[in-house]
Amino acid sequence: MFSHMITELDGQKIPVAVRRSKQRRRTVQLQCNSGNFVLNVPADYPEPLIQKFLEQRRDWIRRVQQKMHKQKELRTIRPDEVIVTEFYSLRVVVDEKLIYPKFRAVREPGKKSSVFHLAPEFFLPENQLKLFANLEKYLLAQMAKSGADSLIERTRTLAMQHKIEIKEVTVKVQKSRLGYCTYDNRIMINARMLFSPPALRDYVICHELAHTRHKNHSKQFWAYLEKLYPGAKAADKKLRDSSLYSMRVNP
Repeated sequence: MFSHMITELDGQKIPVAVRRSKQRRRTVQLQCNSGNFVLNVPADYPEPLIQKFLEQRRDWIRRVQQKMHKQKELRTIRPDEVIVTEFYSLRVVVDEKLIYPKFRAVREPGKKSSVFHLAPEFFLPENQLKLFANLEKYLLAQMAKSGADSLIERTRTLAMQHKIEIKEVTVKVQKSRLGYCTYDNRIMINARMLFSPPALRDYVICHELAHTRHKNHSKQFWAYLEKLYPGAKAADKKLRDSSLYSMRVNP
């Protein structure tokens, strides 16, 4: 059962959806889902305690809002924007002849770059998410073609360096998994890692190489991974920030 409350932060009114559950006995949990704050509480949790809890979480709410604002800036695309990556580049232009939601991509001859022609309405605030998704999908497909060999070569280099035998390395576009290692030591690396810094790419590669010896995430796995990639735990925490392996407009 849902109800709604308003909490104030720095003069701004922030709506919070309160979800009461009979299955929840004691714990109270505040989440942010797709930019919306949701508070999970027991069914009989009193409103004064809810207000008190939200007051105690003001700093967390502020940090989440700052992070969302930063992500919005990283994903705001303007006319004549140029998105540059190590493996491929895009230039975004307005095409008055196109009717929303039409667009067309023109690859520049002899270059690892394209010009993306878009209907003017794409640049309206309410269409920015769709614009970002279209551009990222196209850019990722081109990067997978032009940068796959780089990821494969780096994986084989690190495998040889650590005397690890692998059968095959592939690069694919995946929504969530950044990599995996099969039971017979075939490794897949997500093409999204081409967006990330080289050191973070190495971490994901070493993570999958460590799975050639340990097929789980046991203490033995992490100890072995630490030998392959010192500072593995810290690198793993960085991967919670999906912007590190997503298209960035204003890095």
